[in-house]
Amino acid sequence: MSRHSQSIRPVPRARSVSPFPAGTNQEADFPNMVAARNLSDKASLLRPLKDEHLLEVYREAKKMNLSSEFIELLEDAIELRQLEHRLKA
Repeated sequence: MSRHSQSIRPVPRARSVSPFPAGTNQEADFPNMVAARNLSDKASLLRPLKDEHLLEVYREAKKMNLSSEFIELLEDAIELRQLEHRLKA
């Protein structure tokens, strides 16, 4: 039985390629886009709430001046359900 020896050669890491054209301002906005997607994912956790309960929680959160992140989460959930028109009612 013969053994073949293989040599391992280090290869430099490839640079990460931006999904945006070079020199555009979109590269700076990429973390915000990821944060927005995560916010949308978190808003989906509010799905078990009935529409009326979600709107009530939002109104109370605004009255109590709760964290802007929580209010944004509620707003995102409201937008996903297309309930914006019911906020004014």
